[in-house]
Amino acid sequence: MQASLPTIPPANTTIGRADPESAAVILEVVTAAYASDPVWEEMLPAITARMRSRIAETISDASCEYITLSKDGALLGVSGIADAHWTGQNLLTGICIRPEFQRQRFGTFLLGYSLHRLRARGLKEAVVYTENGSLADRKIYPLFGGVRQSNVEYPGAGQRPPNAPRPSQSQPETEAIRE
Repeated sequence: MQASLPTIPPANTTIGRADPESAAVILEVVTAAYASDPVWEEMLPAITARMRSRIAETISDASCEYITLSKDGALLGVSGIADAHWTGQNLLTGICIRPEFQRQRFGTFLLGYSLHRLRARGLKEAVVYTENGSLADRKIYPLFGGVRQSNVEYPGAGQRPPNAPRPSQSQPETEAIRE
């Protein structure tokens, strides 16, 4: 059964929206979240470069939002969302929760709230690319009706717009999850 989309944050947490000045801390949370899942270990340098570029490229864009979840003033999670992006994704960063806050349902809330915000922006379906077997693939994306499409080619690979910052490496992901 597909869960309904949450709009009220978990107890003692607050939802916010990141601004360009918080790009460094957003990258820190994203990198820590990816580093906590062994599936991403070998790809972490490329992911870090790609996320640094993606955050810089989108954090000031009106068609994007960086949703933050904080507790006692500390940023515990982030989800970058977009109406549209040249990679074909709507979940720009994936659902990223600092390791010390994982497995407390914050990721579940953040995904549901991200989907809620995308629906409020007029999207009926959200796309994210992830690695087969990652924690998000196995535990988070299926909660809201995610459908896996295996062996897809990452549509953004080698297709950067002329003015987009270039990461030092590119590593294609292997699955699309559609809500």
